[in-house]
Amino acid sequence: MYHDAWPHAGSTQSGARPAMPTTTRIPSQVLAEALAESAVTPLLAVDLPIRGVVTGPVGSGKTAALAALRAELGERGMVIAEQPSSVTDDGVLVIDDGDELSEADLASLRRIVASPEASIVVAHLPRPRGLLREIVAILEKSAPPVLLGDVAPDRIVEATRIPIACSTAIVEQTGGLTWLTLAAVDAHDPGVCGADPTHRTLAAALRGAVAHRLECLDDHHRTLLEAMCALPPAELAAQATGPVSLDDMVSDGCTAGLLSPNGAPPPIVRAAVRALTPAHRAPVDVPHGRSESVWPDDAASTPATLIARGDGIRTESPAQALALYRQAASLTGDETAVALATGIAAVGSGDLDAAGAAFDILIRLPAHPDHAAASDASTAVWTARGLLAVGASSIPALDGTLDAATRSRRALVAVGVGRRPEPTMPHRTSEAPDTLAVASDALTASLSASLSDQVVAAVGDLVVASEMYSATHSDFPLVEPPAVVAAAAAVSIGRLDLAASTLDSARRRRQGGPAARARLVLWRAWVAIHAADPAAASALLNEAAASAAEPTPRDRLIRAACETALARRYAGTPELTRAFDAAARELHQQHVDLFLLPFLGELIPAAARVDDAEAIARHADAAFAMLAQAGEPPLWSPLLHWSGIQRGIVLGRPDALAPHAQALMSAAEHSPFAARMATAGRVWTDVLAGRVDAVAVQSAARNLAAHGLAWDGARLAAHGAARTDDRPVSAQLLACARDLHPVHAARSPHPADEPAELLQPGSVLSAREADVARLVLQGKTYIEIGQSLFISPRTAEHHIARIRRRVEATSRSDLLTKLRAMLGDDAGTRTTSHSQEDT
Repeated sequence: MYHDAWPHAGSTQSGARPAMPTTTRIPSQVLAEALAESAVTPLLAVDLPIRGVVTGPVGSGKTAALAALRAELGERGMVIAEQPSSVTDDGVLVIDDGDELSEADLASLRRIVASPEASIVVAHLPRPRGLLREIVAILEKSAPPVLLGDVAPDRIVEATRIPIACSTAIVEQTGGLTWLTLAAVDAHDPGVCGADPTHRTLAAALRGAVAHRLECLDDHHRTLLEAMCALPPAELAAQATGPVSLDDMVSDGCTAGLLSPNGAPPPIVRAAVRALTPAHRAPVDVPHGRSESVWPDDAASTPATLIARGDGIRTESPAQALALYRQAASLTGDETAVALATGIAAVGSGDLDAAGAAFDILIRLPAHPDHAAASDASTAVWTARGLLAVGASSIPALDGTLDAATRSRRALVAVGVGRRPEPTMPHRTSEAPDTLAVASDALTASLSASLSDQVVAAVGDLVVASEMYSATHSDFPLVEPPAVVAAAAAVSIGRLDLAASTLDSARRRRQGGPAARARLVLWRAWVAIHAADPAAASALLNEAAASAAEPTPRDRLIRAACETALARRYAGTPELTRAFDAAARELHQQHVDLFLLPFLGELIPAAARVDDAEAIARHADAAFAMLAQAGEPPLWSPLLHWSGIQRGIVLGRPDALAPHAQALMSAAEHSPFAARMATAGRVWTDVLAGRVDAVAVQSAARNLAAHGLAWDGARLAAHGAARTDDRPVSAQLLACARDLHPVHAARSPHPADEPAELLQPGSVLSAREADVARLVLQGKTYIEIGQSLFISPRTAEHHIARIRRRVEATSRSDLLTKLRAMLGDDAGTRTTSHSQEDT
C-alpha cells in the first residue's frame, strides 16, 4: 500500500578519569585551574609537533598553564624535558621562565627550535630580548602565542559561581590582573555585597598582597607607581628621573603585574599604594606651581572615556562594558548617546530584556542616526526569543541609502521568514569598502542565492561569506551567525564535513562575539549528532550549558531538539518521551523560522514515535506552508520533507507520504542530496510493501549514512531485514544496519555475532551479551531486544540462554539478581543502545 504513495521514477525528471577523594578547594584554586586548562587547549589541539609560547606578566599563571600542559602530555605517555640539554627526539621540551635561561642554554634552545619537527613550548615575560626574542619569533610561526594576564567576569562566574554582578565589580577593581583577581575571589564576601556593590572594600583586604609586590620593585619603579596613583597622567613625566624612560617604566610596571595593559593602575592597586606610601615620599608638589589634591577622585573619568573603554572590552567582557555604558549615561543624563552600545553589550551578556529596552529608545526616534541599526538589533533580540517574524514585521523597507551591513542584516531576516531578499542598489561612496562592507555584500548575495536553484554553489558562497564575516570581529546582534546559516546549508546537502569545519572556524575566530558563542556550540553538537558521534555531541551540549549567560529561548529549543535526537537514536521510549516533552514545551512558546527547520524536522518523527503528533502539528503546518510560499527552495526544503516521510512511515499512513515524495522528486533536479533521499524513499516504500531488493536497500541505506542520515539508513536496512523471508538476506541487512549505526563505537564490524571469547573486562559476558543483559534488566522482550540491537528475536533468545549458563542462574529472579550485581544497580535504567521505531 505504500508503493503507490511514491511517484514512479519516470514520472518526474530528476574517556572518563577514575574518581579521586575530594577535598574542599578555595575559589582561587578552581579558577586558576580553569584558566590554566583553557590556556593550553590551543597548544594541545594539534598533532605533533607541539610548538608554541606562553607569555604574560608576573602572576598571570604561566607556571600553572605549563603544569596543566605537562599533566596532559604525561597522560598521553609523552616524554617531557625541562632543559634544552635533556630533550630527546620523541620528547616535548617545556620551559618555564625562558627569561632566566643562560646564554648557553639559549644557544642550545635556538639550535633545537630550528628543527620544525621539534616539540617545544616556552613561557616568558612580555618583551623578550636578545636570543630569546628570536626563539619566540620562530615558535610563533607555528602557532599564535598564548596570552595570559587578563580575567573576564564570565570566567569567574563559570569557575566560582560568584554572581555576574559581583564578578564584574571584582574585575573593575582588579583590572582583570590574574594574580589580583585570584586573591579577590578568595577575599570576596557575599554578605557585604548589598552594602558595597562596587566592592571597594576589597582594597583593604588585598593591601598586603599589593604591598608584597611593591617590595619587589626597585626604587625607580616604585617611585613611578606611587606617582601614577597620585598624579594626573599629564604630570607623570617629571617623575621619570633616571636612565629608564617613562614608557619603559610603564611597560615594566605592566610586566610586574601591577598595571593594566594601558598603563593605568587598577583601583585596588591605586588604593593600596596610596595607603602604603610614606607621607614624606608622597608626590605632593605638583609641577607648574599648582597646589592640588594628592589623591585625585576616581570618578574623574569622562563619559567619552567610559564609552571608549566599554567599546574596547565589549567583545571579551560584555557585562563589564554594559556597566561602563550605564555609568556614562548616568553622567550625561542622555540615554540615546549610548543606547545602541548598551543594547549590544546587554545581548552579549545574555540580558535580552535590557537589550530590547535599550534598542526601543532609538526605535522611537525615527530621525536618530542609529534608528536603522537599532531596528535590526531589536529583530535579533526577538529572534533570540524565538519570534523572528515579530521583529521582521517592524523593519522598514530597504532604500538605496542603507549601507552594506544593514542590507546583509535585512537579508538574513528575509531568508529567515522564507522570503527572497529585496533587490537593492548598493549604496556607493567614494571611499574604498572596509572589511565589514565586503563581507556583508558577500553574505547578502549568498543568502539570495540560497533560495535559487543553484544549490551547491550557494552553499559554497555561504561558507566563504562566513569566513569573511569572521574577519570583521563584529559583535552586532544578528538573527543567526553567518556560520550557522552556512552550516545549516551544508547539512542540507549532506556535507557534514563542511558544516563542521565552518562552525569550528567561526568558534575559533569568535564570530559574532559573546552572544553567538552558545549558538555556535549547539549547532556543532547538532552536526556531531548527524555524524553519529554521540559522545562529541554530549560534550558540546555540556560545554554550551556551562556558559555563564542565561540561555535564550532559541538556544533552549535547539538544545532540547538535540537531546531529543540523541534519545531517539540511542535511548528507549521513556527517555525519548521526556526529551520530546521538554522540546515541545520550548516550541509552544516560539514560532519556527527557516533557520530552525532542522530542529523541527527532528521533532516531527519524534512526535509520531511518542504518539503526540498534535504537539507540533501547528508548527509543522506553518513550516511546510512557508516553504511552499517560498517556492520549495531545493536547498532548504528537502530535509523537512524527509521528516514528513518519516512521520508517515511511523504512523502507517501512506497517503501522508505523497506530497513530501513529490517535493523531494522535484528538488532532485537541483540537489544531489535530495535525489539520494528520493531514491531512498522509493526503496523504503517498496520495503514496507513487502518488496525487498537487498542490493537496492543497502545502496540506499549507505547513501543516507554517508550524508548525515546514518540513523535513517540503519532503520531502512533493519526494516528490509524484518520484511524478507530470505534468512541470508535478512542477516545481510541486519549486519548493514549494525554497521551504519552501531550500538558502541567499539562494536565488531562483522555481521556475525561476536564470539564468546570477546569478553567485557572483568566480566564473564561478551560485549554483545552485556548489551542484551542490560535490555533484559530493562524488562525488554525478545522482540524488543531484537529491534534495539538489530538482531532477530531468535538470536536474542539464544543470547539470553547463553547468559543464563555463563552466570549459572537457576531461575529468572536469580538471573536478574546476578546481572544487577554484575552490571551495576543502574543497568536497568541506563539505556546503552538505540530503539527501533515500530512500523
